[in-house]
Amino acid sequence: MQFHFESLLLDELVQNTIQSNLGYAQNFGVDIRCKLLAERALPVRVDSQRFTQVLSNLLSNAIKFSRENGRVDVTIIANVNHARIEVQDYGIGISEAFKSSIFQKFTQEDAKAARKYAGTGLGLSLSKTMIEKMGGEIGFHSEEGQGSVFFVVLPLDSSAASTPSLTEA
Repeated sequence: MQFHFESLLLDELVQNTIQSNLGYAQNFGVDIRCKLLAERALPVRVDSQRFTQVLSNLLSNAIKFSRENGRVDVTIIANVNHARIEVQDYGIGISEAFKSSIFQKFTQEDAKAARKYAGTGLGLSLSKTMIEKMGGEIGFHSEEGQGSVFFVVLPLDSSAASTPSLTEA
């Protein structure tokens, strides 16, 4: 798996990824909302295609496992050195028994869910690998019947902080 790193603005990456997933959300009757809880630009050094793939996976999972006419909230939070992107749904949640294997390859909570929600069980495993290659981490919190919050933490690109134009063509 090759990576092509560039310094990009996180909020633009997130907004573009949300835009590209709106049609999928509409098919499920789910609304996506985004909140930026930072008062400055958030440059990150990532492979934009891989980052988009990870965030799209988190969004599509949140959409699939939401209730009809539900909502998915995407929140971007930053501290001095890191940015955190949270994707929260209010759907079925994850059982305690499955939490420990959620990032393993070819895993799904049960066969009925696999048929109902479709998927290979590779998305979260690949997402974890890609985020770690970009110097970040991925995790989640979930309560069965209440929904889940998946998050990605990425280091901010301090070398880009003084650069007026952070997006490369």
